[in-house]
Amino acid sequence: MKNIIIKDEQKYNVISGNAISILNELPASVYELVYKCGEGFVLNASENHFNITEKLYGEVETITRKVLHSFETAEGNLGVLFSGPKGLGKSLTIRNICVEAIKKGFPVILVKEHFEGINQFIETICQRVVVVFDEFEKIYPSINKTSQTELEGQDSLLNLFDTTLLSKKLFLLTCNDVRNLTEYLINRPGRLHYHFRMYRLSIAEITEYCTDNLSERNRKLIPEICSLGAVIPDFSYDMLRAIIFELNTYQCGLQEARSVLNIDARIKSPFNYTVYFKSGRTETGFNYLDMGHIQCSVEWNRKSTGYREIAKADMTKVQWTGDADGSLLLEESHIKFVRSEDVKEDGIEKIIFIPAKAGYLSGDSDYRMD
Repeated sequence: MKNIIIKDEQKYNVISGNAISILNELPASVYELVYKCGEGFVLNASENHFNITEKLYGEVETITRKVLHSFETAEGNLGVLFSGPKGLGKSLTIRNICVEAIKKGFPVILVKEHFEGINQFIETICQRVVVVFDEFEKIYPSINKTSQTELEGQDSLLNLFDTTLLSKKLFLLTCNDVRNLTEYLINRPGRLHYHFRMYRLSIAEITEYCTDNLSERNRKLIPEICSLGAVIPDFSYDMLRAIIFELNTYQCGLQEARSVLNIDARIKSPFNYTVYFKSGRTETGFNYLDMGHIQCSVEWNRKSTGYREIAKADMTKVQWTGDADGSLLLEESHIKFVRSEDVKEDGIEKIIFIPAKAGYLSGDSDYRMD
């Protein structure tokens, strides 16, 4: 039988079979919060102990150390938000934080469904605990009403995050799209102190993961995979694992693997870019660009005059430069000025595109940034 933890007058009744132990503090483990009619809130000991057997890539361990050190150092609660598309390591990072928190003696409480009145229950816990809201915007919507019924929305939890409780709490939240969060959580470090934005895998992460998991025969394809990772705006571990599976299993090329996989680069992605001219001058710009499009507009304001210059570029011809920033090179043969007067004055030698950390975009023109 699972352990059942019941909060009663600042003591925890830990029931396992017929054995009952009266404890002053909740043991350091993982618990799922549930609500039972007639009993109120109950903490069920979870079978998920967040055992991590795989290698950790990127900044998972660095973030873990920072969050736990800040939690132990801060005077009050600490809120942490992880945002970004699926498959970039948000949940894995939280799992690692929870594993290390348990080692330090902090219990972990998982909130997996919507509860009303959760504030009062958490406020009565008189010890340091970690409270996890995975996919927070789905559990607690940003609006208080739905078409079916009335629910307590995100605003109902604001006081929980910024109130000094009987004992401070570490709140860990994940969110796929920050546009689904209430404005009272964004830019409010008093409530959510940290906001770790996960946009895409870095070239270093892709290279290390491929080196560890690709067959020796296929490691020559790592530069091609890095180039693909720089082009796709939300390139994730899910995509990378799928690519490696195809390459290792069927001994095919990257293009053949992509032709059957559910991976599409034809989505706008944020890039900073520098235009290099044959005269030696350079111009810079930023925009959301579709790297799978043959005719894509690249625009910039000329520094000397403010004059708007526009070129058409074949984005399917970009190549990874080999640099760790994931920069892409487009040579002059794939770039054409739109206006004839621009061509006469100066010619373009190349354009370098660098993936920008401006967030994931689905290609909706309402969010285009010029």
